[in-house]
Amino acid sequence: MTLSSSTLQSIQQAGLGLYQAHQAVSADVQAGGARAMAQMASQPFSPDNDAAYKKLLSLARMAHELQAMEEQLKALYAQASEAASPDLPVLIALGSDGGRGDGGRAAPRPDKASAEEAVVKPAAARKSKAVQGKKPRLSPNDEKVMAVLTSLLDRRSARVVTQASLAQATGIPLGSIGRSLRNLVAAGSIKEGPKGAYRLV
Repeated sequence: MTLSSSTLQSIQQAGLGLYQAHQAVSADVQAGGARAMAQMASQPFSPDNDAAYKKLLSLARMAHELQAMEEQLKALYAQASEAASPDLPVLIALGSDGGRGDGGRAAPRPDKASAEEAVVKPAAARKSKAVQGKKPRLSPNDEKVMAVLTSLLDRRSARVVTQASLAQATGIPLGSIGRSLRNLVAAGSIKEGPKGAYRLV
């Protein structure tokens, strides 16, 4: 039994929706984080700070959950592609613009190299995902630090963030910030660069 082209397209559209939702929530988290940090800096003892921070933390968790769902659907899409009829045209990868950005016209068929990236990941990649499934569990302090980092960092380039500024923004003791950063690096949530620079993964 093989899967039809329409079935693959349905899975692809679901992945595109998750990708767009993740990008939208992440953008809101970054904007909200910048406002929250500015408010904490100008009014550090305001009673509204705790409520604003809890809302920001909730949105950051939502962004991470959407990202996890997106990764799971990518894996399902790869499995579905293996079960597809061999004479079907290759669909583009999940997490892209779905080929609809140019006036609603379908995207041209990708070349062989693009097709290999879009469809089936090698066994080594799937094994790597299994290893990543054993990431350490994040503590409440780790999640607080991650919420602030999500509002400050992006995936394109590393940015220097001091432990003192994180301690001030989160209310966590300075001695615990370093441990949270190490936990986040080990969990694959952030990547450490030179001289205290970090970026999102």
